[in-house]
Amino acid sequence: MARPFEVAVSDAQLDCLQQKLATVTFPDELDDADWEMGVPLKEMRRLATYWRDGFNWRQKERELNENLTQFIVPITVSGFGELDIHCLHHTSPNANAIPLLFIHGWPGSFLEATKLIPLLTCGNENRPAFNVVAPSLPNFGFSSAVKKGFGLVQYAEAMHAVMSALGYHEYVIQGGDWGSIIARVMAIRYPNHTKAVHLNFLPVTPSLLWNPLALLRSILTVPFSAKERAHLMVTKDYLTQGDAYKRQQETRPQTLGYALHDSPVALLAWIYDKLHSWTDNYAWTDDEILTWVSLYYFSTAGPAASIWIYYEAARNDSSLSSSGMSTTDVLAKPTPGNVKLAVAHFKREVIKLPTSWTGLAGVVVRAREYDCGGHFAAWEVPKLLASDLRSFLGKDGQAFKVVPGKNGY
Repeated sequence: MARPFEVAVSDAQLDCLQQKLATVTFPDELDDADWEMGVPLKEMRRLATYWRDGFNWRQKERELNENLTQFIVPITVSGFGELDIHCLHHTSPNANAIPLLFIHGWPGSFLEATKLIPLLTCGNENRPAFNVVAPSLPNFGFSSAVKKGFGLVQYAEAMHAVMSALGYHEYVIQGGDWGSIIARVMAIRYPNHTKAVHLNFLPVTPSLLWNPLALLRSILTVPFSAKERAHLMVTKDYLTQGDAYKRQQETRPQTLGYALHDSPVALLAWIYDKLHSWTDNYAWTDDEILTWVSLYYFSTAGPAASIWIYYEAARNDSSLSSSGMSTTDVLAKPTPGNVKLAVAHFKREVIKLPTSWTGLAGVVVRAREYDCGGHFAAWEVPKLLASDLRSFLGKDGQAFKVVPGKNGY
């Protein structure tokens, strides 16, 4: 049975953080390096100093506990026994509210859902209402730690188990980053429960996509439109200049993990690099940045555990018919036809594809492009994302009444 939860970081953890920040040393930086080599030294000095001398975690902790309805949901995952999953669960006063599972990715967290919750739980005759469930994935936030072998199928099983434990046997999903991949696994494995999926990140696997040279040749020779070429150039730039972190995390996570676990400044730089480069000129405040990073630093499993998902998802040790699915398996396999897909394409997403490729993911009944927003759409442009969700699942939407008895009005 789900039990109430409040964030409560120990004084010992805070003291340890202070000690590490008090003794930090910084490397040199080339003159005028700005962002082309990574996070600039002046940014790191400012943030580390503020984290040590000005940032008030206890205040943030109080705000989280006062503003969010949090639970620990005990579940069981095959081969891994019982896990405690931390989640937000905000219900609407509307009895017909649609159950919505929000799945975060890396370097995100349940925090991303907090701007969406007030927009989605309050419906009326013109827009549907939702009961929002936003878990911390295993190895993230305040959910249990899991060890080697916990892959995409197990993440999907865990998320489905959370919804079942909360009494939602039919539901819809919203996801970006790893949330989008896990949502697609859930649609494949639980098609009678996953009724619709709304994504703001949609990679697929034409063989050329993960080969930058083949992709460039395709851009130059295939008769794509100017817009489609521009989208593919964004993807090529990411694959050639922006995905080194991914290769490290999916091949040598333990080596990187020592720095992320031991050094709060290393963790800050590793995450802040993505917060800056994957957003559409979003004006991050220092408090926002440090709250995001602190949730990793104080997580139950520790910050190094969060990157293991990359290693496990890159493995292909078992067939689709048994207990394993690699990322390649998921991206190459369309979701079942009875699960409706919607895609919201935001301006600064890191992977952008020709519209004609979206059908490779499954039955995409709605696709919209927006001229703002980036990878963290729920945080950057929550009103746009909420509006797209409501349009997809509302009265005139492509997935109206997809959950029997739950029309959102």
